[in-house]
Amino acid sequence: MFESKFVEHRGQRILRLEYSKLSSTELVAATDQVRRLVAAEPLGSARILTVINSKLTAQGAATLKQCALANRPYIRAGAVVASSFWKVIVADVQVHGREDLTMFDDEASALDWLASRA
Repeated sequence: MFESKFVEHRGQRILRLEYSKLSSTELVAATDQVRRLVAAEPLGSARILTVINSKLTAQGAATLKQCALANRPYIRAGAVVASSFWKVIVADVQVHGREDLTMFDDEASALDWLASRA
């Protein structure tokens, strides 16, 4: 299931993206939708929480990396809550241009951190 929605946390608007139990094909379709959503935001403004609990595949990892890097101009802060294997992919994305991404073990901490980003 892919779900994207804007949530309000501590007075801040946060785009919550959930990638749960998606196949590679579904993950590709979801990232296309995410690119459109994020590109509609003003540059440097988006706070994004990404929750990933899908099977890790090479195609899925590559697609998610491309999406994360393409969205960089629109991002103020990005938080990720992910299973262990996805954490390696997120670390790679951080090294390649998304220094704003921060990993969290739980969603509540991630939301608090995102809301605190000036």
